[in-house]
Amino acid sequence: MNRLGDLFRLLRPHARPHLGALVLIVVFGTASAMLQQGTFLLLLPTWEALFPEEEGEGASAPVEGVSVPPDGAAAGDSASGEAANEADVTGVDEPAGVAPEPAGLSERLRAGALERILGPEEERVGTGWRMPALYRVGAIVVLMALLASLTHYGMGILAGLVGLRLVVSLRMQLAEHLMGLSLRYHTGRRFGDLLSRISSDVGRTTQVVQLILKDLVQEPLMFVVSIGIAAYINWKVTLFVLLGLPLFVVPIMILVRKVRKGSHRSATQLGSTFQVLTQMFQGVRTVKAYRTEERELERFAETNRSYLRATMKMIRASTLSRAWTILFTNAGIAFVVVFVGYVVIDEGAFDNGGAMLTFFLMISQASSHLKRTTRVIAQISEAQGAAQRLQDILDERPDVVERPGAVALSGLGSGIRFEGVGFEYPGEDEEGDSAPTSTFALSSIDLEVRPGETLALVGPSGSGKSTMLDLVARFVDPSSGRVTVDGHDLKDVTFDSWTSSYALVTQAPFLFHASIAENIRYGRPDASREEVVAAARAANIHEFIEALPEGYETNVKDAGTRLSGGQRQRITIARALLRDPELLLLDEATSALDTESEAAVQAALEEMMVGRTTIVIAHRLSTVRNADRIAVLDGGCVVELGSHEELVAGGGLYSRLSEAQAI
Repeated sequence: MNRLGDLFRLLRPHARPHLGALVLIVVFGTASAMLQQGTFLLLLPTWEALFPEEEGEGASAPVEGVSVPPDGAAAGDSASGEAANEADVTGVDEPAGVAPEPAGLSERLRAGALERILGPEEERVGTGWRMPALYRVGAIVVLMALLASLTHYGMGILAGLVGLRLVVSLRMQLAEHLMGLSLRYHTGRRFGDLLSRISSDVGRTTQVVQLILKDLVQEPLMFVVSIGIAAYINWKVTLFVLLGLPLFVVPIMILVRKVRKGSHRSATQLGSTFQVLTQMFQGVRTVKAYRTEERELERFAETNRSYLRATMKMIRASTLSRAWTILFTNAGIAFVVVFVGYVVIDEGAFDNGGAMLTFFLMISQASSHLKRTTRVIAQISEAQGAAQRLQDILDERPDVVERPGAVALSGLGSGIRFEGVGFEYPGEDEEGDSAPTSTFALSSIDLEVRPGETLALVGPSGSGKSTMLDLVARFVDPSSGRVTVDGHDLKDVTFDSWTSSYALVTQAPFLFHASIAENIRYGRPDASREEVVAAARAANIHEFIEALPEGYETNVKDAGTRLSGGQRQRITIARALLRDPELLLLDEATSALDTESEAAVQAALEEMMVGRTTIVIAHRLSTVRNADRIAVLDGGCVVELGSHEELVAGGGLYSRLSEAQAI
């Protein structure tokens, strides 16, 4: 995307509902700019009121040695004087009594404005009219200032409101989109990089939105109005200024492009820094156990040095653009002064000092607003990398979706089947994005899970057991083959009907920052207190909960890190038991329990399994020896299938694992 394309593409869907407010922001910004800059036009009547002799000097100024005729004197003498003075100024003799050339449109407009503010020209005699005229000028300035402040306030409030809504909408879209992506995406991401995108990149985008809605609206408008007023006073000099703008714009655009590229590299390095920091604190126990604090800190320091180098390249280009802006705008004033001197001396431009003063003020104002506009564009370019990284997330297409016309299942029917199922996890490039390389987890799996049976999945670590469970839960879809339920491809089954039919207990227990009761109710928010207690009793956790000062209302906090692993696991087992599902998915459900608790929970689970279909993963073969069938996986393939006794007698991998565990 060129220039601001990535940012506008990112914000466009969020800005569309606020189109009316955005139009008002532009209207208010335009009105405020015109009113603020328009006050400088009042320098003309102010100058006229303070120095009336400057206007039409040849007609009204007394000439040494010549008496000024009183009002009503012969018109011929007056005309002769005007003609003489005009001839002195222009160098061209004009016959007396010939009418002057008609004024141009801008002159007529200015004369009309002066007459309205200062009064009719025939009444501007003596000094009595000057203070009332100044009062009128002051009143007009105050009125314009009031209107300018009101419109600016309205623009600021609308810009702030729309900006916040845009950012909130963007955050919600990111959260919804990420939640809609499958585990195939999440397992291939670096958590620290993802955290950096959601926190740091969204924060930078927030700042840019405010800049766009305020400064990028106001400053260019102020520049245009300033140039417009300058052109109204003298279009030739203004055209000279505008012809020089390409000398300013072209280098700035080149530098802005460098800033944009540098911002992406900077944001990527910042993501790497977040990743190292997250990993360091998540594994703080391991780090301290091996006394590798210095090594981890050095790794963090190296990522920060890389971030510093990448960011400094962006800063150099950004700073150079601002330095060029200062050089161009300030040196440009010198060229304007020289050109103004030329047109004044050679062509007699500018009627009076007030017009020249106003013109230079407008050029100065235009220069200031051009500087600010350039600074804003540079700041926006610095955030282009953040916007691009956020857009990369939104460009990820969900690979697990509910097909149109999906059916709702009311039960497992004839059971679950794996039909030639293969699965591979995507690779990852240096920036944490998907790469062409991938890792195979399963290959050509053909397996049936019969209704009401308990099927155990065992095998070495990395053999594909958890991946098979993820496929049944439909956290991911197969890379090849299909998983069916009652003859229906899982891809043709509605999410709600399928997820409501099973309960999952994972190897790593997770608790939300909420009360214990809320955690147990997570799968059934409408469950009664009695049902929650019954599930806790079955999971052998009720006595522990009752012993807490606040009982079931105790907030576990920090994902339950203050509880032991066994306590957290038993709460998640109670959560699954409360759901009372038709299908149980147990991924090392008792691995974190002590021997006594494991026996109690295993007994509760076995009782719960009666009449239900269960798929259980276990490394401790003692917990699955009573399973109806055991599937042994190795290298992503099912290498053995049968009961405990059959597999032990077979003398294969399961038999060797059993001997190693002395079962």
